[in-house]
Amino acid sequence: MIQVSNLSKFYGEKRAISGLNFKLERGEIVGLLGLNGAGKTTTIRILTGYLIPSAGDALIDGRSIFDFPLEAKAKIGYLPETPPLYEDLSVYDYLLFVARLKKIAKDSWETEIQRVLEKTNILEMKERLISSLSLGYRKRVGIAQAILGSPEVVIMDEPISGLDPKQIIEIRNLIRSLAGEHTVLISSHILSEIYKTCDKFIFLHNGSLRQELSFSKLDEEMKRLAGLEIGLFGRPKEELESFLRSILGSDSSSLSYQSGGKEEHLFVVQTNDLVSFKERLFKNALEQSIQIESIRKQEVSLEQIFLEKI
Repeated sequence: MIQVSNLSKFYGEKRAISGLNFKLERGEIVGLLGLNGAGKTTTIRILTGYLIPSAGDALIDGRSIFDFPLEAKAKIGYLPETPPLYEDLSVYDYLLFVARLKKIAKDSWETEIQRVLEKTNILEMKERLISSLSLGYRKRVGIAQAILGSPEVVIMDEPISGLDPKQIIEIRNLIRSLAGEHTVLISSHILSEIYKTCDKFIFLHNGSLRQELSFSKLDEEMKRLAGLEIGLFGRPKEELESFLRSILGSDSSSLSYQSGGKEEHLFVVQTNDLVSFKERLFKNALEQSIQIESIRKQEVSLEQIFLEKI
């Protein structure tokens, strides 16, 4: 559905993106990931026809966004980072306005608006002024306008930025529900919040493509890099460190000391088999009367993934 070929964009001598090549299949949800300044928004603006590239091409369902812009854009629903909403309109009137802009057949307006209101779970908000909505509901209205008319491709720039944890889960589930019906491209710099949403991930760094990973491959990488923070209590640091090393054994695991006071000490363990390690940890701690004060899994950051890949 989307094919990017040797796409580049320069602002004078400054490189925004250079020589990008990737492809999205029909019905996939793909994450376009990178740190701030990696080139994500530039790539999305080119794919949606907002920017002209310095070189290369992008095809939307076989139609060049540059040679056949009207045909290509008709296949795209777009949600910018800040949804393009008119605050003095009600949700219903705004979607009616978008339906007319998208040239949806007049006899389909009511049915189509009802469909996207239900899909985004904002039916009860349709008479509310957009100015009165929370950020989470505004994002939903933005997604509703993007999927109005059932475009083959939906592109979203930072769809979960600024949301609270509950809203993030709701928007994540909503995006996931689009799988199969639409090809979805999502940009984000927050890997931990969207990695369970996508089927595939494209990593950008300094405007270049670094790697493409499927969900299963990325999940393996995150599990490998994930650390387990363990707080142990009641013994000197040296004894507790020796205790943990005896459990880890001689595989590719690592152990580091994080912090500590007079009694409790925090360690970070990295191992390929956290499940087996935790089983041994609880068993041996009980046998040796060592108190486990706390244990939690550390989130893997996008920065960690990049440090591995660069």
